[in-house]
Amino acid sequence: MAPGLVTPEKAARGKLPTDVWWHTIVSPTGREKTGYPTQKPVGLLRRMVAASSAPGDWVLDFFAGSGTLGAAARALDRRFVCVDDNPPAIETMRRRFGDTAHYLSL
Repeated sequence: MAPGLVTPEKAARGKLPTDVWWHTIVSPTGREKTGYPTQKPVGLLRRMVAASSAPGDWVLDFFAGSGTLGAAARALDRRFVCVDDNPPAIETMRRRFGDTAHYLSL
């Protein structure tokens, strides 16, 4: 079972995680919106992080964009590395993470 994706009560009734995930878009007027054009919903990335790692694990995103994977990892007590070479992506992540992250420009 994917930890945290099916509650013990639902698992006892036979509920299993499916291979089809449905999630809403990032609301154009929501607080989550960063303005980055390809931003993914943090709820979707939280589900991926929860299903594939444990608290304290490292999560790596080589094409980080707006940093949503990092935000999901941080919320779930994972360590993370976000990599991107696009200046607007780097600026979006700087706004999102502020002084809580370390940055390296190559």
